[in-house]
Parts: sequence; C-alpha cells; structure tokens
Amino acid sequence: MSTKQSFSILVWQVKYRAKNGKAPLSIRVSVNGERAEILTNREVAPTLWDSKAQRVKGTSEEAKAINAHLETIKGSLRMHESRLIALGKTVTAELLKNEYLGVRPDRHSLCTAFEVHIKRMAEKVKVGNKASATLDKYSYTFDKVKAFLKHQYKVSDIYLEDIKRSFAHDFEHYLFTVEHLQNNTVMKYLRQTKTVLKMAVEMGWLATDPTAGFRLSFEEKEPVRLEMEELNALLSKEISIARLAEARDCYVFMCYTGYAYEDAFGLGPENIFIGIDSQKWITKDRQKTEQAECVPLLPIPLEIISKYKNHPHCSSHNKLLPVRSNQRVNGYLKEIAAICGINKELTTHTARHTFATTITLENDVPIETVSKMLGHMDRFLPKWKTYRDELNNLPVSHIDWAY
Repeated sequence: MSTKQSFSILVWQVKYRAKNGKAPLSIRVSVNGERAEILTNREVAPTLWDSKAQRVKGTSEEAKAINAHLETIKGSLRMHESRLIALGKTVTAELLKNEYLGVRPDRHSLCTAFEVHIKRMAEKVKVGNKASATLDKYSYTFDKVKAFLKHQYKVSDIYLEDIKRSFAHDFEHYLFTVEHLQNNTVMKYLRQTKTVLKMAVEMGWLATDPTAGFRLSFEEKEPVRLEMEELNALLSKEISIARLAEARDCYVFMCYTGYAYEDAFGLGPENIFIGIDSQKWITKDRQKTEQAECVPLLPIPLEIISKYKNHPHCSSHNKLLPVRSNQRVNGYLKEIAAICGINKELTTHTARHTFATTITLENDVPIETVSKMLGHMDRFLPKWKTYRDELNNLPVSHIDWAY
C-alpha cells in the first residue's frame, strides 16, 4: 500500500437498529476516506458497549466471546490487506470487504456456468447450429444439479473452485438413490455436467476439472422395438383422451418413417414431395447429423398427416403433426403402453428402432436403403441383419422402396 493511503477499522454500535434492549455491532473499514460496512452478527445492550475501546464491557462469558469474535474479524481484514498489497492490488474498502466475505468479481459459480452454457446453446439453436432437444438435455441436467446441491449441501449454488473431487461420485449416488434413475440416464446427466465444467476450465473460470477422473460407464442394452402385432395393437386401440391419441399417432408416424423426435417435431408441409415413382415422399436433414433422411410415405403415415391437417396446433405452427415436448410425449407413451397392454418401455427413440427393424423387414427393404433413409451408415446395420435372419421365413409384402 502506498504511504499516502490511510487504512482504519472501526467497530461501532448501530443504536438506531436496537431491538429488545440490544443493538447490533458493525465494523466500518475505511481506505482513503472510502467506507464499507461489515455486519458482525453480534448485538449487545448499549450500556455494555465501550465505544472508545470498541469492546464489550465486563468479563462475562458473553462479553469475552463477542470481543474475541471482533478481534478475529479485524485480524482477518488486516491479513487480507497485507495479501492484496503483496499481490500488487489496489486496495479499496469494498475490495477488503469482498475478500473477507469471500465474494470476488472473478469468482464463478456452478449455476453461472450452466446458465452461460445454456444461453450459448440457445443462441446456437436459434441459428440452426444445434438441435432444441440438445438444449433441453442441458436444461434438465441443470434442474438435477440444483436439486442435488440443495439435497447434498443445503445450498442453491456453489463456487466452481469449491467443487470437490468427489462431486461426480456424490452426484451419481444421488441420481441413483434419490432420483431412482437408470444407469444410462445417470451417465447422460453426468456427461452433460462434465461438458459444462470443461467449458468452465476453457473459459479460465476453473483451474482444473474436478470430475476429470470420473469415467462414464454406459450399459449396452438391446434396443427396444415394437413387433408388428404390438404396432397393430397401438393402431387399432380406441383412445378417447385427446393428448394420448395425438401422442400415439405421432409415435406411430415416427415408427413408419424412422424420424427421430427432434426431426418429426420440425416437419412441415414443405417437407413432402412427389418422388420419381409418382408417390409422396418426405425428406428432412437430420438435426443430429445434418444428413438427409428421405422416406416414402406409406398409407398409415399419410392417413395420420391427413387427420391433423386442420388441427389448430398444426395450422398455427405450419406443422404436419401436433408434436409436444419430448419429455411430455415420453410420459404419455408410458400411459399408452399400459392402455394397449404393451409390456415395454416406450420412448420416442424406440420408434426409430421399430422402423429400422420391424417396418423395413416387413417390407423386405435392402440394408443399404435402410441406411440411407435413416441418414447415417452403420449404427443399425448389424442388428438389422440379426433381425432379418430371425424373420427371413416370414411372408413379406413388397413395396417399391427405390431410393
């Protein structure tokens, strides 16, 4: 600190805020005439306060405890002053107060990191660089992280530098034991969290990623798909509840086209065209891979499109289908499966597996054509061959699936 700077600490009693015969004690830090107040969270009767000595009068245990607390605060402030001078910082009263309270402008919290990441993701979604479903994943993860902080630490947020190396393990344990989630769902939430912390490191907000040593362990599961009789059960079931009937129809449409949720969500009349076979086709670039999916519209998806042609949601949003949020549709599918007696965990993604196996197999579609229609090359082909071998003796109805 320059010799021209003045520094003082004053403990005083805020008498105008007295309640129940006691007034709070406050510490005033002054640097070159600039002041900052720090509450001590201690109070004493005005008659027991020695303003000149800045101490509580007497030798009672309470007086000793309060005086010791005041000395601790003053000692901490002097220590921070010396440290800031050694670092070459310009010392101010507000800076000293923030250092004592642990508040620094350059400190970032875990929630701040998530908010920044989500904000940037939303901007990318707006310009078409990212899928809205990806943004939703980070929003859901953020909700789980906030719930975990409240449960584990009884706080609403935590500074990045205060995150322990056990954070990922503790979060994993919480998701398993409190949220009762399945392994792969837990791993996805942890993957999103690790991505946000990696961003914080790259932004210079965090020296090292405390979750770097945590290894994600996904379980390989046989993909859920519907057999033809189960799909027929869905189609033939009379469902009187509008939200469930709409979700069922959207799901069946995805089963017959192979479109992922985020792609089906964005389909409009402009995505339909007449192919070289003079039949109606539908095409759209996958948001995930930016590769085109081009699929012939069979009678059932055509009927579904026609059914919702004048639906208020479709008319006002220029959509083919009244597709709701992915989370909501997945919730409805659980109800629909129960209503139809299907003992499988249906999600919008199972529609894609159903198309890649059941629908294409029933129509004797070549493997290469399936790959092109799905918009990528390798993921489904091994399982497709396996299912084809299982069903190669079943009768199939040929449809011209020329691509």
